[in-house]
Amino acid sequence: METVDSSLSVSEVNRLIKAKLQDSPEFKNIWIRGEISNHSQTNSSGHMYFSLKDTASVIKCAFFSFQAKNYKGTPLRNGMEILVYGSVSVYEPGGYYSITVQKVEEIGEGDILLKIEKLKKSLHEKGIFDLTHKRPLPKFPKRLGIVTSPKGAAVEDIIRIATDLNPSIQILVSPCLVQGDGAESSIIEAIREINDPKWEVDVIIAGRGGGSFEDLMAFNQEAVVMAYYNSRIPIISAVGHEIDRVLTDLAADATTPTPTAAAKLAIPNVSDTLIRLDEMEERLKAALNGVVRLGKEKWAGIIGRPVFQNPKTLLEVRSTALDELMTKISLLGKNYLVRKQSEFQKFDTLTQNWKSYLERIQNKFTLAEQRLVHFSPLGTLQRGYSVVRNKDKQVISSIHKIKENESLEVFLSDGKLLVEVKEKI
Repeated sequence: METVDSSLSVSEVNRLIKAKLQDSPEFKNIWIRGEISNHSQTNSSGHMYFSLKDTASVIKCAFFSFQAKNYKGTPLRNGMEILVYGSVSVYEPGGYYSITVQKVEEIGEGDILLKIEKLKKSLHEKGIFDLTHKRPLPKFPKRLGIVTSPKGAAVEDIIRIATDLNPSIQILVSPCLVQGDGAESSIIEAIREINDPKWEVDVIIAGRGGGSFEDLMAFNQEAVVMAYYNSRIPIISAVGHEIDRVLTDLAADATTPTPTAAAKLAIPNVSDTLIRLDEMEERLKAALNGVVRLGKEKWAGIIGRPVFQNPKTLLEVRSTALDELMTKISLLGKNYLVRKQSEFQKFDTLTQNWKSYLERIQNKFTLAEQRLVHFSPLGTLQRGYSVVRNKDKQVISSIHKIKENESLEVFLSDGKLLVEVKEKI
């Protein structure tokens, strides 16, 4: 076994790798074909950096401004298929290799991007992305389902944010691969499993953290898109990306740029909800108190009327009016008799029968006067009758309106009694 003294430092290893690659003829002045991804350009220097990819691999490229100024073709962009001429170089401090590009020749659009665009158009024509298919998210979910890698930062961010917003939220994770071989079938199976009614999940967040275009390819596969579309439970697509949307974003019921944003969208802030409920309760109490106060004022206005304070005054007014009427009738009757007597006095020859007739007329008027007095309200009370009223000041006209042990007021001709009902017979 070699001693520690024979070991190499990281810098020494990177230096040896650089020497081997950059000095090797097969890595110098070579043509490479691929599709551009992750393209960027610095504003200050004008240097361009991008990756070249095919269906299986990716390599980084650097196209420095002093070489890029000679390129006169279509501006480079993601998805464009090109030929680059250059050499392999090693960035020793970072420990990675790339292609230093000397010139670029344009070929056309890359196969991968074209396939995605064709699939997007096909799914759109089938109505997979229609807004009418999208369902509203539940306002107060009890259980959250997560479909993502169990080892990534995405699941930790979702759980942290969700529990901060609602400490009582239940969370169920359906783990899956999110990139590489087997990711497509893994995502589909995870969505299918969490849709099982036995788990009682209310809303699903499915996705991953950020990554390169190649890292997100699983979420552009038709089978995965259809798994989002066919989800029984409302599903949020949360694939972390900056610019380009993946196809699962379009098929989901809602989409967010990051898993953290998805957690905030799916889970309401319990503290804010409780504050709003308290505010609504206070407004409801104030409204009810206003209704009660208005009712009390109306009731006070009604019972404050003189007729309710002393109902006997109502009888007195009616009795006075009746007395005045009786007086007028009596005077009319007497005047009538006086006139008739005067008329009969002119005829001394009238027989006693006429006198008897006049006496009968007088008796009728007298009897009518007596009856009017007899049937007046005060006359009724004076004959031994009474008026009964309950605590709500209502006159009782039937035994069915009285309850046992109820307190009543009994009005007599010369006063009032307070009684309590012991039994109805």
